[in-house]
Amino acid sequence: MSTNGGEREASLIVDSQLRELARVHAWLHDWAEREHLPAKVVHKLDLCSTEVVTNIVNHAAGAGAQHISLRLGWQGEAVALEVEDEGARFDPREHPAPVPAASLRDARIGGWGIPIVRHFSDGLRYRHEGGRNHLTLLFLPTAPP
Repeated sequence: MSTNGGEREASLIVDSQLRELARVHAWLHDWAEREHLPAKVVHKLDLCSTEVVTNIVNHAAGAGAQHISLRLGWQGEAVALEVEDEGARFDPREHPAPVPAASLRDARIGGWGIPIVRHFSDGLRYRHEGGRNHLTLLFLPTAPP
C-alpha cells in the first residue's frame, strides 16, 4: 500500500487472482479507519470492491488483465474508489440488469454483481483510456441508507 505524501488517498496493485481479495479487504479497512468513515460506508466500499475485483478476475483475466490497480481517496464530499485493469474494454454502465427469475427453480447463479455495485454506490463513472478500463465508484458518507 502507498500513500501520497500524507494526502488522504491510498493505492494498491494486486494480481488478477481471487486470493487477492483478502489484501484488498485489509487495505480498504485500514484506509477507512484512518479516515473515520461510518461503518455503513465501509460495508458498501467492501461489498463493491469485492464485486468489481471478482468480476475482473473472472471475466477480464483471460482478456489480458494481469494486475488490478485500486485507489481510494476523496472527490469533494465523496469517497472515490478507482479501479483500473488492462482487460478488454467493458463499460458496466452499458450492461443490462438481469431479469429476476419467476421462481427459484428458474434462477441462475451470477449476473448480479453490477446491479449490486449500482445499488450500493452513489455514483459510477467509466472511461477506457490507454488500453485500460477506469472505473470510479463514489460513496457519500452522509447518504441515506
